[in-house]
Amino acid sequence: MEKRARVTIKDVARVANVTPQTVSRALRNAPDISVSMRERILKIASDLDYVKNNTAISLRQGTSKLICVVYDNLVNVYFSIMTDFLQQSLRERGYSVLTLALRCGYLSREGYLSAVSHNADGIISFIEPDGEISSLIRQYRVPVLLFGRRTAADDVDYIHTDDEEGGRIAARRLAEDGCKNIVCLTETLELTCAYDRFAGFQEELLARGLPAPCVLDAYPDTLEERFLALCGKGGAPDGIFCFNDMLAFEMLYLYEKHGLPPAKIIGYDDVQEQLHIPHRLTSIGTNKAELAEAAAQMLLSRVENGFTPPKSEKKKVFLVEGTTA
Repeated sequence: MEKRARVTIKDVARVANVTPQTVSRALRNAPDISVSMRERILKIASDLDYVKNNTAISLRQGTSKLICVVYDNLVNVYFSIMTDFLQQSLRERGYSVLTLALRCGYLSREGYLSAVSHNADGIISFIEPDGEISSLIRQYRVPVLLFGRRTAADDVDYIHTDDEEGGRIAARRLAEDGCKNIVCLTETLELTCAYDRFAGFQEELLARGLPAPCVLDAYPDTLEERFLALCGKGGAPDGIFCFNDMLAFEMLYLYEKHGLPPAKIIGYDDVQEQLHIPHRLTSIGTNKAELAEAAAQMLLSRVENGFTPPKSEKKKVFLVEGTTA
């Protein structure tokens, strides 16, 4: 199929018998053009199937009004939920969102430059930046906000939940439920959010006179095999704190699949606030809309007001009651 030529402002102006500048003012709803003229031009533009060229506009105005949201896992439900909240907050401020899924688990030079190549005004990243990002930010002046994790990287703002407190809350609940054989199922502790959740969890268990939790790596390819080996050594855990809700669902599946005695299981992120699915997890939640709103404000303040010292913000967490703990 032959590609159809795109209708331009000049095409609309030719049909309307006005200048391209007049068409531009009508499309922008400028006050110095009459209502009747604006309506006539808008009708002609609609009849011609005119579509606004955002790239051209961004070149004229020096801003694209585009924010890139970067993550590394297309099947992570939490990323999708929070991207939707972020999109709502950004759209209210006149910005659009482009999502970029990267192969690696950190924001690298390749990922940053990909966002820059799309003429993004700013970047919200769910994955931590590597050591080169700070110099790239200073070079290209496209700011980065790290979402859901903390970082010591220069020139990178971040906003996250109180992960240590989330771990402590989970430990208190499992201790109160009488759990003794407790496991922390976690992503690599090199991730700041994973480390903080584990640190708070272990600290609270030790403070209550319970042994330190067994740490089970969440690497998916061998998780079932390693979990069953763990059960064979000391019996099936009676309490599990999971790095996120999806891992908690995985544990529920494995317990059911292998006919193991029921355990108390706590997740993190409360994805069921938005997804109404069976097995209501006990989870650690936060106010997602408030978190996204604060992130949008923080990034756009830097986009619109220039570079200032890095900022960070930590949001409260709370226990979301379910049936699994």
